[in-house]
Amino acid sequence: MQIKIHEHHVTLGEERKEYIEAKLENLAHLADRLNDESTEIKLELEHIDSRQSEDAYTAKLTIFPPHGNSMRAEAHSDNLESAVDSTLDKIKPQIEHYKAKLHHMGDRTKEEE
Repeated sequence: MQIKIHEHHVTLGEERKEYIEAKLENLAHLADRLNDESTEIKLELEHIDSRQSEDAYTAKLTIFPPHGNSMRAEAHSDNLESAVDSTLDKIKPQIEHYKAKLHHMGDRTKEEE
């Protein structure tokens, strides 16, 4: 699994970066295929100066799994950690759907044999 973090107007300290990477690595436990080397996880973090402080931070998460469609989630929050956590919460159902789809396809190939 390849994790890429892009920062736009945000500077992550080493501790924050490790925290975020650990959270992203936990996604691999939800589906075995996500732990594959060809899986790419891209997280874009952005800070925008706006009048609405609750939307100051944006986290966009995209997962490119092998043999499947990409998954994407986006969240806005007043702090970076909360935006990342919300994004992870939004993408988990998509991962579960991907996992169920793979399981269903595996059952179909067994029936054909």
